[in-house]
Amino acid sequence: MSVQSLDGLVKGLHHITLVTSNQEVNRRFYTEVLGLRRVKLTVNQDDILHRHLFYADEKGTTGSAITFFEWPDLPQGIAGLGSPHHLSYRVPRLDALPAWASWLRAAGVHVVGPLPRDGGRVSLYLRDPDGVSIELTAVNDQKLTAADVAELGRDLPRVTAITKEMRLTTFDHASPITSDPKLTARFFEKFLGLKDSFSLPDPDERDTTILGIGNGAMPDFIRYLASERASEGLVGRGSVHHIAMAVEDDRDQLKIKRHLDDVGVQNSGIIDRFWFHSLYFRDPEGNLLEIATKGPGYATDESPETLGSRLVLPKWVEPRRAEIEAFLKKTDEGNPVGWPPRYPVTPAMPEALTQTR
Repeated sequence: MSVQSLDGLVKGLHHITLVTSNQEVNRRFYTEVLGLRRVKLTVNQDDILHRHLFYADEKGTTGSAITFFEWPDLPQGIAGLGSPHHLSYRVPRLDALPAWASWLRAAGVHVVGPLPRDGGRVSLYLRDPDGVSIELTAVNDQKLTAADVAELGRDLPRVTAITKEMRLTTFDHASPITSDPKLTARFFEKFLGLKDSFSLPDPDERDTTILGIGNGAMPDFIRYLASERASEGLVGRGSVHHIAMAVEDDRDQLKIKRHLDDVGVQNSGIIDRFWFHSLYFRDPEGNLLEIATKGPGYATDESPETLGSRLVLPKWVEPRRAEIEAFLKKTDEGNPVGWPPRYPVTPAMPEALTQTR
């Protein structure tokens, strides 16, 4: 299969999966503080005695779902090669960012920004209770200068609820780390038909660049932080476990699998995850990537009104429900909930690799 025949198959991000230490703290943060909806409560299909939690917009739109494996016993993760740096959600309007800053600070969350970013965007940064680094970003459609953006962070509005204008939409991008941007760009072009859109200086760290990877419609839905000094990471609590990209259907996914097979890229083969089908492989730095189909969707086994309200299991796991529920109960008994949590401090230069440890 030629590289040209891969063009347009990958539509953008499907979901991003991370690691949490406590499902109840995680639920409260992502629903009560960030205003997402839990759209699926299930288990890790490769480790069925641990939960898998899905949060998204109200409809469970492709590209809005952040998911978590609950692994309380893992050590704290470290961003680095093989362990992505952060993820970014879009907000609908620029003036939503000072509203978010006000809302988050009132909840005890430590935030940095709003800050001017490259590509005509403004961003706010925070960390969740496990230390996940999250960026909220908006288009700078008002053409604000750096001084104007600084002013946004000074006189914050009083916000008592997440309004429609503030709601998180879909992901803007995910940011893994690479020590060899040329090799990484070649990997995505040759094996997935994605383009090296740009290379720009990292505004937070000298000698680090941002490599934009994407398609024609979304030129940088993956934004690697690139530095020759990048060190090995560790996937643990508060880490991005893998980044999933979307394809339209099984046929397009199979085209990618066959191409990976033809060029010798080791992969998982296609796995039925019930709500979508998955294909896993790693980039040259060891970051775990996934190609996931848009369907069948989260409402396959629940009504749209009741998504995420109960523990649901794929049919091949259902016979072990009693064992699973007993184990999860025991996990909860040994993993008490502390709310409100003590939030980690967000680094002043949030996209600097030297501040990831």
